[in-house]
Amino acid sequence: MKKFLILFVFCAYFTSTYAQSRLSGIEKPQAGSLISFNYQASGGPLENRDTLSCTIYLYEDYLWRMDDVTLIRGEKNQWKGNYQLADNCALFALSFLAGEAWNRTIDNNDENGGYVFTTLDAQGRMLPGGYLGWGTFRKPSYFHIGNYFQKFDIQDEAVEMWTTKEMEHYAVNLPKFVNVYMDMVALRMGEKNRKAVDFFFQKINKEFAMTEFIYSTFENIYRFRLQDQAKADSIKSIMLKQYPHGFSARAQMFHQVEAMQVGEERISKTEEFFRMYPYNKCVEDPFSRKQAYMYYNLTRPYASFLFEGKQYDKLIAALPSMNFVTLSEVFRWNIFRAYKLRLAKNDSVYPVAKALMEQMVQKRNDLSNNMEELRYTPKEAQELLDIQFYERLGIYLQLLKDLNKNDEALTWFSYYKDDVLSYTDATVNQTRYEILSAAGKKEQALEVLKNSVKYNTITTDMMTALREEVKPASDAEFKVYLDELKGAALKEALYEEVKSHMTDVEIPTFELLDMDGNVVSSDRFKDKIVVIDFWANWCAPCKRAFEGMKLAVDAYANDPEVVFYFVNTMDFGIKGKPAVEKYLNNNGYSHFKVLFDTLKEGTKGYNKAFSIFSRQFNSSGIPRKVILKNGRMLYTAEGYSGSPSQLADEISYAVELIRKK
Repeated sequence: MKKFLILFVFCAYFTSTYAQSRLSGIEKPQAGSLISFNYQASGGPLENRDTLSCTIYLYEDYLWRMDDVTLIRGEKNQWKGNYQLADNCALFALSFLAGEAWNRTIDNNDENGGYVFTTLDAQGRMLPGGYLGWGTFRKPSYFHIGNYFQKFDIQDEAVEMWTTKEMEHYAVNLPKFVNVYMDMVALRMGEKNRKAVDFFFQKINKEFAMTEFIYSTFENIYRFRLQDQAKADSIKSIMLKQYPHGFSARAQMFHQVEAMQVGEERISKTEEFFRMYPYNKCVEDPFSRKQAYMYYNLTRPYASFLFEGKQYDKLIAALPSMNFVTLSEVFRWNIFRAYKLRLAKNDSVYPVAKALMEQMVQKRNDLSNNMEELRYTPKEAQELLDIQFYERLGIYLQLLKDLNKNDEALTWFSYYKDDVLSYTDATVNQTRYEILSAAGKKEQALEVLKNSVKYNTITTDMMTALREEVKPASDAEFKVYLDELKGAALKEALYEEVKSHMTDVEIPTFELLDMDGNVVSSDRFKDKIVVIDFWANWCAPCKRAFEGMKLAVDAYANDPEVVFYFVNTMDFGIKGKPAVEKYLNNNGYSHFKVLFDTLKEGTKGYNKAFSIFSRQFNSSGIPRKVILKNGRMLYTAEGYSGSPSQLADEISYAVELIRKK
């Protein structure tokens, strides 16, 4: 069995060397043992960080996964960690990280081949998968295993050598890694080498008990690499016959159902798919769990069809078979939209919303967003699920409040355990405050007010309520009180975020129209710090952000150096004045200084001034805040976080940074 597959010859030995001065303590790790290590951040990219996290990449029985390693901080820049390896762990790699997921600094020792280790068994032998993992993991340019390496990449010959080593010791396991082996064949012999593919397909068919995974590997090679549809179809027919409930049959039926028009026939076929290929069977099989997306994709239109057709009982009966991410999406697309857009009456939406929330509580730890290898660690996946859970819970609380079901709403408050995630939405915070206040729970209501300030997600109404509770002697005293409530880390993070949006770009003179139709030239802004909010009457986020802008306007009301203009753009120009005035007057923004953008030559759009700015940041999205001084744009930011108090702080930080220049 071994001889026919060991066809490649190598003439160079490979010696693994480590330049791992920042990592110590791991010497000849044994599978099934507890590894302990020390990480010295000094001199590396993570030096002087207050918090670090660690991810471990694991290769176990020819399958990859990721896990979290808890780090314990010692003296400055000293960190310790330990991790219990599984008995079948053949290789592991450590990655040290700082910062948020969207702005991370990573130390993988990339320049020296990573913090990568193979393990040994009790007899001192490499485990199955050790040679293969060592060769393929360190060849990211071809095998794309995770996102560990950015620069490091071993030579093709080294991959061949270590794959051949795997075959020398563990050829019997080829059915488990045939896909990787054939990738190595393509790497060394060419992706279009038909003779090599035919040879290995015939030999493996002869020497091994064929599995659906082996057939599937070669079907994909013939279909996509070699473009031989006839050969691929012949292999597929074998799979469908031998494995009528396998992943190939599942995929075929999925594509058939997905191609159908949404209607009763498709609904019936979807239900048949769920019966023939139960979700739990799919995710139990390591070779098919990537197909979990099929259930999500089919359930979305299925649930919407039932919801829109008011088949609520049938929809509720189908919920227990859904995983968390599917339940969350069904809630978002149906309940959220129906509630926010008033597409259905609240009392009719309520039973489905309640059933969805109850199912999400049961499934919120299922990690159903992590079915692909090396996508997230369990902790990362759970954090993302928690974010979705709190978002859906916030909408549900608003629905309950509107239905005067405050007693039930109070029972859901026990799920607000993570303060950071519990206070991300100012509107939800206000809903929680109002429910607690109505129930006479004054201390808990006050705590919500304080935490909303702490996490910078407080509405103007809540700010008024807090002021009434605190009864400060002056505005200055209240400002100090608020500042003390805010966490230092949060303020520092926001300050750094604002600094990242600072710029210094000369802006040509532009003209706008005031409410009376008079021309206002930017020349008149000289020596002022001018805050401009580009918005439109059709833009819901723009108008939601006005609550935060009102806080900023009021804060600088007596400062002659700072002026605010709300520029209506991409709307109807001065012709839209009646609608603009109506909205501002009805919502407490009548004191806003509004200017109108003008018609851009050669177009039908009222965005002449805004187009000057949009060219600078390659985006025409609104809301868009810019701050000018003496004809130069010194700050710009797009979008709205949803927090009025945070937006006010962003503007304040930017204004004060500009004032100091």
